Amino acid sequence: MSNRIIDPGVSIKTYDILNFDVRKVKSRSSNIVSALTTSQAIPQTVITDDFVKKSEVPPYDIHQREAKRQRQIERSKTKGKNWYHMPAPEMTEEKKNDLIAIQMRGGLYADKFFKKGSDVKGLPKYFQTGTVVDSAADFYRRIPKKDRKKTILEELYNDSKVKKFSKKRYVEIKETNRRRIAAMKHMKRLKNKKK
Repeated sequence: MSNRIIDPGVSIKTYDILNFDVRKVKSRSSNIVSALTTSQAIPQTVITDDFVKKSEVPPYDIHQREAKRQRQIERSKTKGKNWYHMPAPEMTEEKKNDLIAIQMRGGLYADKFFKKGSDVKGLPKYFQTGTVVDSAADFYRRIPKKDRKKTILEELYNDSKVKKFSKKRYVEIKETNRRRIAAMKHMKRLKNKKK
């Protein structure tokens, strides 16, 4: 048998769209076409060079798992509708140290009691920081500009009450450790003496 070509019986015309000149076509709207410039006559194509280089066409629909994963990522960016979509800020060293100082504030002041925070262990993901703006009524109770610091941690370093309490607490801890170590040494000496 020789090579045979099957004729489907339908003639298909091919059109060369890229080399198609709009100005040569005669139609009822020839006056509109003639008014167009060459840059406006041929519209930009949807298919770009990047698309032609791809080996396969991207899928039109997204699979359910991928859609669910994308929704979870979008949902995790904010706290939610009930919290007015509070964003999760970028965690820097300054913010991290401030959050740790706020969590440990119970150990910084002797005369104040702070309710234990939430049951969340570690640092919170969603939070906001702000600046207290002084009013004219609080002129004599305000903090002078030279005493204001950038972060909460810097303010705590310069607070005299905190310094005094932390120094006192440090001395107490060192004393208890010294007594414990001395007791352990004494116990060792007694144990070795019996042998």
